[in-house]
Amino acid sequence: MLLYDDLANLSKENPIKVALVGAGFMGLGIAEMIASTPGMDLVAISDIQLSRADKAFQSIGASNIKEVKNIEEASKLGSEDKIITNNYRIIPRLENIDIVIEATGIPEIGAEVVYRSIINGKNIGTLNVETDVTVGHYFAKLAETAGVIYTVCTGDEPVAIREMYDFFKTLNFEIISCGKGKNNPLDVHATPFTLEETAAEKGLNPRILTEFVDGSKTMIEMCAIANSTGLSIDKRNMHGPRANIDEIANILCRREDGGILNSSGVVDYVIGDLAPGVFIVAKPKGKMADSTLKYLKIGEGPNYLFYRPYHLTSIEVPISIAYAVLYGKSSMLCLNPPTTEVITISKRDLKKGETIDYIGGYTVYGGIEKFDIAKEENLLPLGLSEGAEIIEDIPEDTPIKYNQVRVKESLLSTLRKLQDRMYE
Repeated sequence: MLLYDDLANLSKENPIKVALVGAGFMGLGIAEMIASTPGMDLVAISDIQLSRADKAFQSIGASNIKEVKNIEEASKLGSEDKIITNNYRIIPRLENIDIVIEATGIPEIGAEVVYRSIINGKNIGTLNVETDVTVGHYFAKLAETAGVIYTVCTGDEPVAIREMYDFFKTLNFEIISCGKGKNNPLDVHATPFTLEETAAEKGLNPRILTEFVDGSKTMIEMCAIANSTGLSIDKRNMHGPRANIDEIANILCRREDGGILNSSGVVDYVIGDLAPGVFIVAKPKGKMADSTLKYLKIGEGPNYLFYRPYHLTSIEVPISIAYAVLYGKSSMLCLNPPTTEVITISKRDLKKGETIDYIGGYTVYGGIEKFDIAKEENLLPLGLSEGAEIIEDIPEDTPIKYNQVRVKESLLSTLRKLQDRMYE
């Protein structure tokens, strides 16, 4: 049966019960989609700003909205009540929840929500790729042991690429390269101040826009898909060529085929008319398959471009919810040891005694490196950079090493230490 049929066949008395952490722009969209998807019921929302959680429920016409401050208050509510809280730690402990969706975009909170959900026996879906590239392998193994599903949610580029990867890998194509079209020109020194006007025009938080423009988000997303598939990168920070749709297959292929890649099986990104889509450059292994692709006018070969010209962010999240709860399947996770690492690079000269602010801020931006090289060079993962104290002067555009900072102690840093021990 089709996924829609399976959801539609769930009785109104027994829908998939979803709890949401994070009611910002993405959270609002997720709430709307869950409310309009057959077989799903949004029963609780947490946000540090309680008014946003209330707004999310109000926007979908919910009634019986009840604020709770702790798990004891929540346990006294009826089955028809909708819970709002600014205490996200309550959410993983709620009874009768089938899955928690984490949409905060903050690595530390994301890590805590995922961790608490798993140890409380809850399936957990996250939109927080920043957390996944930092400790996602640990979460994948922890969830496997606990008998629950951990998944990065459909909607963003990594899972869209993963779906295409699975399709062509199943059909025995050689994966030459895969990636995304970057929405903005790359400016690694962009800050919330320099993008303030543009952010206002787009209705975005300047920090969020900065994370996109300075390339951090692209590095994070490509790291996530590489780690999920076992693919790697061709060079530090990737190539990121300017290439339109009709050029990608001839550029992001091996040098012997006229491209720029030293090897196949890599992730990368392009700046051009593909944005906001995703792509795979792949090569069939059979002569008949190659002839068929030529006949279908897919390209001239030997490498062919396949692309999806969109990703639908929050709109697609119910797909991951359904696959996790109905079928016990993850949309994307890092089940094997990571192949790449998102590294921390100084956005300006940093002085001893300064503190790194945050991803999409004024002090650092993200790069990507092969995992083994990052480990050998002792490079600081971007997900651990926030709040780290600089203990020696660092010039602009320098990859930052662990020994140049004092990492803030947190659950995220503790989980990363546990993950690192898995490779010793």
